[in-house]
Amino acid sequence: MKIYLIGMPGCGKSTLGKKLAEKINYKFIDMDNYIEMKAGMFIDEIFEAYGEKFFRELETNTLKEFMDLDNVIISTGGGIIKNKEHKNLMNGLCVFLNVDLKELEKRLALSDTVRPLLQTKTVYTLYEERKDLYDFFADIKVDNSNIDEAINKICEEIK
Repeated sequence: MKIYLIGMPGCGKSTLGKKLAEKINYKFIDMDNYIEMKAGMFIDEIFEAYGEKFFRELETNTLKEFMDLDNVIISTGGGIIKNKEHKNLMNGLCVFLNVDLKELEKRLALSDTVRPLLQTKTVYTLYEERKDLYDFFADIKVDNSNIDEAINKICEEIK
């Protein structure tokens, strides 16, 4: 089985993904890190040099590479849902990690990660643009205010 984690920047996809993979003995892949390693550039550098459209093409190609993997948790980038075609490439359980927007703002303020789209938009604007797409992609929706509770809920779903 493959589990895709989707959600807003800062919702905990990578943090939860690592812990969940360890708990159920799956491999963990952070898709943004994977793309950075393949491109030899950070995400913000890709955006700056080539634009968002190019980055979204890299995401599509990466999803195609992941099609044959099994027993893996994949933490996607927050905007993976911007291309509805990606739903067909995400052949596994798609888990939307939801977090209260005020909590997201706090988490992002503490993060040292550069998030290109949040340089020009607020968390609230980004969420409004994406919320219907997250719902469209999600097989299940899990509140990630408490990581251990969220992991337990996901584990219940996959049994």
